[in-house]
Amino acid sequence: MTHTSIEPNRGSGTAGGASDRPYRRALATTVTTLVVLVAVFAGLNYLQGPKLASAQVDSSRVVAQSGQQLRLFANQSITAVRKSQVRVTPASPFTVSSSGDVIAVQFSNRLLYGTSYTVKVDGVGNGAQPRTTNFAYSFRTPAAQVYYLDRADPRTGGPDEIVKTSLTGNARTVVYSAPRIQQFVVFPQAIAVTTLGDDGTSALSLVSLDKGFVAKLLLPGSGTIDELQGANAAGVVGLTFTSSGPAAEREFNDTLMTVNLTGAQTVDPVLDLAGKPLQVLTWSFVTGSPSIVAQSTDQTVFLIDPTKPGSIVPLGQYQDLGGSAPDGKSIVVSDIYGKIAYSLSSGKETRLPSLPMAGATTYGGEAELIGSGTARVQQVAVPDSTGSGRYQSFLVLEDGTQTRMLFQPADEKGSIQGFSVSPNGQYVAVNVIPDFAASVSDNYAVDAQSTSISTIFIDIKSGTVVRSVTGFEESW
Repeated sequence: MTHTSIEPNRGSGTAGGASDRPYRRALATTVTTLVVLVAVFAGLNYLQGPKLASAQVDSSRVVAQSGQQLRLFANQSITAVRKSQVRVTPASPFTVSSSGDVIAVQFSNRLLYGTSYTVKVDGVGNGAQPRTTNFAYSFRTPAAQVYYLDRADPRTGGPDEIVKTSLTGNARTVVYSAPRIQQFVVFPQAIAVTTLGDDGTSALSLVSLDKGFVAKLLLPGSGTIDELQGANAAGVVGLTFTSSGPAAEREFNDTLMTVNLTGAQTVDPVLDLAGKPLQVLTWSFVTGSPSIVAQSTDQTVFLIDPTKPGSIVPLGQYQDLGGSAPDGKSIVVSDIYGKIAYSLSSGKETRLPSLPMAGATTYGGEAELIGSGTARVQQVAVPDSTGSGRYQSFLVLEDGTQTRMLFQPADEKGSIQGFSVSPNGQYVAVNVIPDFAASVSDNYAVDAQSTSISTIFIDIKSGTVVRSVTGFEESW
């Protein structure tokens, strides 16, 4: 019997192993080379210093709110960045912080509309070697968007319109229309609108900006609304409410009330020191805050936080109360000697004298601060040079050392009815009646206006008129 022995083919196995070795050696060499190259390039990149990998900024929010950030991201961890290493062009106040691979440049104030900004950071290092690099990033803010009220001529009829427009070009978009619109306030997602009924009483509604839904809010009875204002960031509406009927029988009379749009949306009275509804002569929100400054009927000015019950602080008695500065740190008040900038943090009073203009004495009226100092836009009256006893009205910029005219009516027939400064202090909107003597009122029961009123928008720095619209009640 023949036995067959089965064994592996050693010859072929040996040959196969030998043929694989060059491939494995080549693969190992390639991998090693790639690892070395990666290490070399990584080392070179590291030795070259940090680079700007990306940046993040909300260009729309930086013009709408102060305290917004530009965040610069490096491609590696960096050493601490000092403020002296950073430059912002055009110049704007800022603070700087850094951690890990991020540099945060926080803008103290709102930035200008329609402006290109460049932020440069010099000497950015990683701490491991002496080589540093410079970062630079540029962005552009959007043009100013403004809303205004264009009331229909009562002689021809038709609804009133709330219009959205830009200060560049002539495009206009009607965002809401209704009969007898009294006042309005714009929020990011909705508009708070007051309208007048046939009986002269007010209604308060919320109008959705994206879907047009209209929801009426319940008022504390029949009556009229005035001085409608809004704190956009906090989502709070403020107003004064007066009940219908004879004055002696009214429950509310020029009573300050607020509505929290992010809460129950109820119209609640603000309480005075005695816990009773506060009756006011005038009031306003502090810029960028839900806090309120209000002047009661005895001329006492109060600082109030409506989000904290019982938070009401008397600041003193003054003849008049104006608005707050763009940074919200001071307000304008008046005594018998004139205008005063009042610091809300320290109580310090700084006089705002009405300076001569072209050698002529000026008498100061309404004033709005445009920065952190005493620079302001103010309406002033100047005696007629002919000695007739009449006065001419001007809108001027006063920076503490000189007075520069921003606007005057085309002739003596015109009249300045009011003005407002954009939240970032870049533009002023002037409400003008071109011929006051020939003006016709729309006869609204509250906040009646001339049918010929228009609004002119002026760049404060250059004094240039950038836009004019038919209407008023501008909202930035």
